Amino acid sequence: MLNTSTEREIKVGRGRVWAAWNDPKEVRAWLNLIDGEIPSRPGEALRWQFNRGGRIDLVFTATLREVVPQESCVYDWDVPGNDEPTRVVVTFVQVEEDRTKVQLTHSGFNESLRSRLEFDAYDHHWWHYLERLAAYLEHRPFQFHKTITPPKTGIIPLGVAPETGMVVADVAINSAAEFVGIGPGDEIRAIDGIELKEMEDFHRWLDDAEAGQTATFTLKDRTVELVLRPFTS
Repeated sequence: MLNTSTEREIKVGRGRVWAAWNDPKEVRAWLNLIDGEIPSRPGEALRWQFNRGGRIDLVFTATLREVVPQESCVYDWDVPGNDEPTRVVVTFVQVEEDRTKVQLTHSGFNESLRSRLEFDAYDHHWWHYLERLAAYLEHRPFQFHKTITPPKTGIIPLGVAPETGMVVADVAINSAAEFVGIGPGDEIRAIDGIELKEMEDFHRWLDDAEAGQTATFTLKDRTVELVLRPFTS
């Protein structure tokens, strides 16, 4: 079974962090959800619904299994490719009066290709979600990696596996990726000669890319030239 963990120290007190994690209005704000359900009692459903500009929405579903107010939440998290739900545990540790450490573990991914692709995406994106929470509570811009305004490809990845490269879940409408014919199900093996074996490979490349740059995308069955576009919020 595959497991991932991450943590983020946030410069506000634990009660404030707990409220932002569990209040439906606030969760929609810091995650930029288009819709969602936020559970408060064990047995209730969680649903996070995003749209990244593509033709399909990204929807996460789970069930809240355990909750200790201001200390922890445990979820049975649904992951395509897994027969059984995975397990997400979020703990809130007060480091100082105005400083809280949020620790998150996600375990139980199996060895199927779909589950491994999902694992790779979660392994990368949980850090981003906690950074979104921190930025919201600290009243500052959300930091992607090296920059607040990375160039855009329009690709919405499913995940990355060494044998497939980056599998495309969707592409943003009227994006650079759509313009050159990249679409759902495509397997991007390399960009500018850099092999994609995990999601971080894609984002490390994107960190150093610039809007207007032409990049060579090597797919399973073809090669395309894509011109990166400026960041838009």
